[in-house]
Amino acid sequence: MISKQFLIAATVAAASIAAATAVPAKEFVYGSWVSAKHGVNKAGLEPMFKAVEKETNGAVKWKLLAGGQVVSARSTLAGIRDRIVDAGLVIQVFTRKDLKINNVIFDMQAFGDDPVAVAGAATEIVMLNCPGCLKEYKKNKTVYLGGYGVTPFQVTCKENLTTIAQFKGKKIRAVGAGKRWVKGMGAVPVAMPPTEAVTAMQRGAIDCVLASISWLRSYGYIDVVKTFVEFNTGMPRGICIFCMNRDSWDSLTDNQKRIMWKHMPGVSARATIIGYVQEDAKVKKLAMAKGIKFVKGGDDFKARKAAHTKSERAAIPKSMKKLGVRNPERLINKFLEIYPRWLKLAGSINNDVDKFAAALQSEIYSKIDPTKW
Repeated sequence: MISKQFLIAATVAAASIAAATAVPAKEFVYGSWVSAKHGVNKAGLEPMFKAVEKETNGAVKWKLLAGGQVVSARSTLAGIRDRIVDAGLVIQVFTRKDLKINNVIFDMQAFGDDPVAVAGAATEIVMLNCPGCLKEYKKNKTVYLGGYGVTPFQVTCKENLTTIAQFKGKKIRAVGAGKRWVKGMGAVPVAMPPTEAVTAMQRGAIDCVLASISWLRSYGYIDVVKTFVEFNTGMPRGICIFCMNRDSWDSLTDNQKRIMWKHMPGVSARATIIGYVQEDAKVKKLAMAKGIKFVKGGDDFKARKAAHTKSERAAIPKSMKKLGVRNPERLINKFLEIYPRWLKLAGSINNDVDKFAAALQSEIYSKIDPTKW
């Protein structure tokens, strides 16, 4: 007969063994230079953080430090590399020398007008068709886990400017290929992160910004601008919504990696459609109620767009070769090859978050083993 003392001792021993062999909980930090209420964070990331914690039974937790508490737009890649944060939002134009090849994709702003199609095609290129892109992240001890799309960049100003001629000599916040668009208007491009542009506008350092409508609220432009010219000047792409430190990623078990991977298409889809497409519509109503004028770009804008798009076929390779990128034409041609398929997919997706996530899963994520990524 087994004694009571033996049962107690066995129970204690079993508990000790379980405690010693249990996988310790990991708390990771996502450093974001945009506000906690920005669509990237609120719509894109927060639902994923909650789902991952639940599905890993609390073994993987994410803490969001937003608003530039620990990293800025310019320092995020270095912050991830040095493990100041475990993950973050990387805009490749702000780390142009470290992510030279990735900037080829970013600079293709003039090609493709649909946010969903652009996001899908650009993410596919980075993850499936650009070993050099991934190598650049690897060199910075970083893993690219997903992208997202923004809505068209348009011109919004603190003055009532509505025609191309009126922009001559004006200072406009722009980066990447957007600087060439601004120069083509006869204006002066000023490079800076969008978080710095409100103060710059208030101080007179700039007159306008190239921005999505949603930025009026997410970055506070709604309090300083008077006019918004509705004309698509292009949109950046290939942005990394979830770049993660290599050691942090490798510290996850295979199952934890699969759980994270499963949720990445949803992050991209929500950030693109809820955070930008739907947010644009909401913010436009708010802005109009505050008296901001929305004016359609006229024939002068159309002529400028036609000339700009044509010239970009030569301007992008020239700029990228100066940066040290070999054969940028290959990536440009690959995007132009992939985009029509994604444009067709976007038509059937019709800005449905679940359908976009499913398309990202079938076209990209299902083709990669996250445990070997």
